[in-house]
Amino acid sequence: MWDRARDLVQILIIPTIMWSLWVSRGVEIQRLQLEQSAAEVAELKAKVASLEERAGTTKERLAKIETRLEGMHAQLERIERMLERITQEAR
Repeated sequence: MWDRARDLVQILIIPTIMWSLWVSRGVEIQRLQLEQSAAEVAELKAKVASLEERAGTTKERLAKIETRLEGMHAQLERIERMLERITQEAR
């Protein structure tokens, strides 16, 4: 009787325990990888938010520069007209 019980343990129980440990280890590895990926995603989201903020600031600066350039262009046109008038009057 004892021999049969021992054989049953060796054939069924021990491999089942080994398989359970193997599966448990695999699940733990996946959990750790998931935690690491979640941390990386959070870090990347923070970087994206920072870049979006920076892009907004850059757009604002660019708009200001464009406005200044347009104003300078208008002033240059006025100066050009004044010089043309002075040149025509001097002839």
